[in-house]
Amino acid sequence: QVLEQLQPGALGTMLAAQLKTDQRVRKKYAIKQVECIDQHQANVALKEAMDLLKLCHSNICTYKELFVTWNTEVSSLFLCLVMQHSGQGDLSALIKEKRQKSEKIADMVVQKFLGQMVDALFYIHKQNIWHRNLKPSNILVTGEASFMLTDFSTETLMKDELKWKIRVEEGRYLSWMAPETFGFSFTEKSDIWSLGCVLLDMMSC
Repeated sequence: QVLEQLQPGALGTMLAAQLKTDQRVRKKYAIKQVECIDQHQANVALKEAMDLLKLCHSNICTYKELFVTWNTEVSSLFLCLVMQHSGQGDLSALIKEKRQKSEKIADMVVQKFLGQMVDALFYIHKQNIWHRNLKPSNILVTGEASFMLTDFSTETLMKDELKWKIRVEEGRYLSWMAPETFGFSFTEKSDIWSLGCVLLDMMSC
């Protein structure tokens, strides 16, 4: 059961959904829907994303299921990524709130954030997985000083020219994109650059 549509991103739409189990336990999930230009792109992106299912880290959201579906209303294929739903906000909302109140994010929180994100990136990079879309809205706030990476992207989808133009436009004035990514080149260094930009954003509240 779809509960609501969350804030849409440059690469797709995010839905909040609820699953009722046989024991009447209600579990909430987030479903990222990314439109694909054809069956080939959908299949390649799905294959690339399969590695996300094996991720197991306290600061990385858990991916539950991946599938491709046909939306009859818009006559298009969508790659769907089902992931855990924290039920809490993201880092961009926290930064915005602090700026509106003219408050700084506590040094302890920033230090915890940096340690958790470096550990999470080290974990995925050891497995040759890049995030490719690291920014405040893709970092969940799961506690007072607890954070979680979410909304990974695949190489195939990040090289989709139309989606890329939307993403570049989205980040024209406030961007976390590494310089080389404008040439469709993604490495672990791109993630580190983006993390540095996010850290600067947090410290400049």
